[in-house]
Amino acid sequence: MSSYEVVATKILKYLNDCYETGQVPRVKSLNAKSLRITGKQYDDTLKMLSEDSFIAGIEFFDGVSPKYSSVNDPSNWQITRLGIEYFKENSLITKTYKQLKEIKDWLPLT
Repeated sequence: MSSYEVVATKILKYLNDCYETGQVPRVKSLNAKSLRITGKQYDDTLKMLSEDSFIAGIEFFDGVSPKYSSVNDPSNWQITRLGIEYFKENSLITKTYKQLKEIKDWLPLT
């Protein structure tokens, strides 16, 4: 099972890429199977991202039990300004770059 930060970053990266290229998000590219997580983790992560206002346009349809819960098609989803900020600040690539830059600053130049 992946951590929230990893799954959230993947979802936000995909939606950010769609935003930047003008493409419409597709369910084929954004689902539990493609993210290699369980359906419950997928739904829970989407709910958290929506509640934190990182994603707009998402709707949840709860069935009789959580097992039958579902969400609307991703073509209606979009990353928000807050989502872009979260993604940029928390992406693993950004963190790695910042760490490497710090290490470079610590090393004496010879």
